[in-house]
Amino acid sequence: MTASSEHLELLRNAVRQSVAALTVVEVDTVARANELVDLLKFELDKRPIALLSLTAVPGEATRLLDASRKITGAWHSGAGVLFLVDDGQKKDEGALRFWADMNAQRESWDALNCHIIFFLLPSNNRLLLQKAEHLADWMPLKLHITDPANVFRYEDKHRTSYQKAILGVGKLTPKIARQQLAILEQQLTAALHEEIPRETLARRYYLPMFEAAMSLSDLHRAQSLRQKVQEKDLQAGDIIKWWRMNFWLDYLLYRMTSAESWADKLNKWANKTGDESLKANALHNLGMIAEERRDFEEAEDWYKKSLKIDERLGNEHGVAITYHQLGMIAQERRDFEEAEDWYKKSLNIEERLGNEHGVAITYHQLGMIAQKRRDFEKAEDWYKKSLKIKERLGDELGAAITYHQFGMIAEERSDFEEAEDWYKKSLKISERLGDELGAASTYGQWGLLAWLQGRVEDSGRWFVKSIAAFSKTRDPDRANQGINNFLIAYQQASQSEQRKLKQCWENAGLGQLPDAAARE
Repeated sequence: MTASSEHLELLRNAVRQSVAALTVVEVDTVARANELVDLLKFELDKRPIALLSLTAVPGEATRLLDASRKITGAWHSGAGVLFLVDDGQKKDEGALRFWADMNAQRESWDALNCHIIFFLLPSNNRLLLQKAEHLADWMPLKLHITDPANVFRYEDKHRTSYQKAILGVGKLTPKIARQQLAILEQQLTAALHEEIPRETLARRYYLPMFEAAMSLSDLHRAQSLRQKVQEKDLQAGDIIKWWRMNFWLDYLLYRMTSAESWADKLNKWANKTGDESLKANALHNLGMIAEERRDFEEAEDWYKKSLKIDERLGNEHGVAITYHQLGMIAQERRDFEEAEDWYKKSLNIEERLGNEHGVAITYHQLGMIAQKRRDFEKAEDWYKKSLKIKERLGDELGAAITYHQFGMIAEERSDFEEAEDWYKKSLKISERLGDELGAASTYGQWGLLAWLQGRVEDSGRWFVKSIAAFSKTRDPDRANQGINNFLIAYQQASQSEQRKLKQCWENAGLGQLPDAAARE
């Protein structure tokens, strides 16, 4: 999540509370301020709201205060929100007098019985802090929201094949996995006609086919094969493999509660048997679940426990992957220098051990850091190095993730046609392999792409697909983000477009249109 996204969430949380307060938000453009006002309206439901334009010229402070009193005087205490939006006009020296007057009126502004939010451009925000310092001191929440279209952004998590390649799931190469599936499917057809016992079918066919499907990241097929197997039909020697593959399937499908239950089974078995290698693996898996839940302290605790065991055992593969995950946590916290340090420590081991799969994923993460720093040329270099390996290894899902990132770079450069080409390539793979979470992210980004091009109806349709997919993968945070995105597009649509988007929403099985949109 970007710093602007974090501040946006703070702002949303603030307006959800019915309190009298003063807040200032620095924005980069007047359009951004109006965009945020439109977004916040959906948080307020039926509470009273009003918007006044702020022009920083002598005498305006008194007029603005009088207008604010007139509007808010009939509101119940703390119920309403008053937006004061910088109009963007050049004020020259007159702005100094305006902010001096605002400073003198600070008690009157604080006495108004509502939440007042100032949306200021950088020049006026600076003058507020410098020339109206007492008024600024009475504003507990000072935010900066300047990231273009940050309300739409879907972060790439790259949660797929790195750990799976190292931790014992899906170790078959794509070529061998495809061959194995083809042979076993043919044999299975004959076996089903011979009425072979269920236990034999599970051991000889379904379990190895499940493993092959996981090696190919074919989640649709893996889910189907898993349903054919009952744990009681497996031999003791296959149970650990079964638990591991189930953990990964549920993790990749973002079913974290189920994934956690499989990780707990592995951890308990490791404690019972004294298998330290399995113990390190299980602790690492628990760390991954905590990380997905954004409980980074708990995740770090699990990872460091796992790392301690792997270092004692001399398991360099395990050490490399834990370094990588610690880098991802640092990256989530936007400590990019620390993230790079962890990634490079991981990369040194991966390259020395010849782990091309791990090298490709770490290249990708280094590309993401460069992209977040807006060093797009460097980001593209890392992504190209990553993609070259992935395509050679036949890692389709990994390639889809990198295609998605190339699309985001093209989008940042306003090369919308190129962005669309990359998203198409990514989505084609994600949909075919059943990576619903990856597809959901690309639907969302495509919605943003359409919105930036002024294609509001198309934008809303893509956001609906994204919401439905995130809901299906049980990712409520990003589903809610998608809903907010849809509501912005819906509000900007014409009446005929709104009718079509309402029908699209209902056809997707999402229930009634949110009240905020239905009132439009």
